[in-house]
Amino acid sequence: MNLDFNSEQSSKYLQVYDYYKDLIVTGRLAQGTKMPSIRRCAQQLSLSRTTIETAYLCLAADGYIIARPQSGYYVTGRQQKAPAAATLKNTANSTPQNAQNSKNNILYNFTSNNVDADSFDFNLWRRYIKSTLRQDKRMLTYGEPQGEYELRETICSYVINKRNAVCRPENIVIGAGSQPLMNLLCPLLKGRHGVCFHDTRFAQGIVVFEDYGFEIVKNKEDADILYMTPSHMTSLGDVMNVEKRLSLLRECAQNSRLIIEDDYDNEFRYFSKPIPCLQGLSGGENVVYLSTFSKLLLPSIRLSFMILPDDLLELYNEKKSLYNQTASKSEQLALCQFLRDGHLDSQIRKLKRLYSNKARTLSQLLEKAFESDAEISMGESVFLVHLKVKCALNGAELRELAQKRGMLIFTSESRENIHKKGNSSESYAHIALSCCEVPVEEFPSAVELLKEIVSEANSQSDFLCFL
Repeated sequence: MNLDFNSEQSSKYLQVYDYYKDLIVTGRLAQGTKMPSIRRCAQQLSLSRTTIETAYLCLAADGYIIARPQSGYYVTGRQQKAPAAATLKNTANSTPQNAQNSKNNILYNFTSNNVDADSFDFNLWRRYIKSTLRQDKRMLTYGEPQGEYELRETICSYVINKRNAVCRPENIVIGAGSQPLMNLLCPLLKGRHGVCFHDTRFAQGIVVFEDYGFEIVKNKEDADILYMTPSHMTSLGDVMNVEKRLSLLRECAQNSRLIIEDDYDNEFRYFSKPIPCLQGLSGGENVVYLSTFSKLLLPSIRLSFMILPDDLLELYNEKKSLYNQTASKSEQLALCQFLRDGHLDSQIRKLKRLYSNKARTLSQLLEKAFESDAEISMGESVFLVHLKVKCALNGAELRELAQKRGMLIFTSESRENIHKKGNSSESYAHIALSCCEVPVEEFPSAVELLKEIVSEANSQSDFLCFL
């Protein structure tokens, strides 16, 4: 469309709104693209900053763009047109070299850890950021390498009360995500060799340890270090119980193995309270504890922390003055006050309500679509819905078929065979769906597509049997 600011038929800000909306909807402005700053856009279009700001606010209100503190506006991509049916059909027949292209045609991502668009109060967070930026003198200095002390104090109190951790503020190291923290941790682990990841899908962690020369091993008996996610043991959301946690700690103590405990998703329990973390059960010894606020707040707020046991803390203190802090000082101070004012607890309650409601809605739609052909249940994690459905394909085959059709799902690695009377048996696949990212209004069409995928899987099997 063309801009005509001399026209009297439409307000100038509406023309700017329609112009960018058209670019976003047609895909010419891709998801994640940074919008021109308000000042630059005003200069380019010879309009007032107020006019541009009004247009941007309208675009943000309608979900086309999103504001990121201290960064600007970015295209959300949620309003872009879905690929045509012909495109999806071609994707379903894509060859292995086109696997990456098929990922770009995903309509429904039920494996995403991204948060729902309605999960966070941007205005509240914006007030804390603005309040922090008014501390002029503090903003003129570099942050503490280990993280701002008052935030470490607040986190220490939080993990002691909520996760039964054993630590002091001095044991806590803050960083901009888990990878920067592991880059600090790996040099402290010299002398140890094999690392066993319980969840081999954690590629970001594996590559860091490989870069530092650690051998990635499959069996924990061959490892000096175990990387565990006890609050999320599998993609289906299984949680390690207390007995197994205590047994693991005893075994690792006997064999001098260090545990790295990644405690993400620990707050999102549906039917029970979070189980005490391994770090707390061990008395703070022989366990490095990792956690993040990205899922509780926003993925773009890259604030994570680790708790070092005293022996590794001593090694870290020898070198910490040579390291720079990777997390934003302003975001650290804003988060500190956010936590002190009790907003994290209310945020957790809000997220549980939001995701529980979404999970119930998705469950009801699945029950209606699959009827007696499937068993539907709510997962222990509030955002996971479990579906056990008659399916002739195993988990990997079903995931691949679903991706070709435009959907990402979690599945168990094998199918379950249930024997009936006589010699007949039925095969079942176990699917888990994370309802975090997919909007509720898209659930009906997503469930319809999932039913088509399962039907296609069974049709393919029947065809192969016939051959």
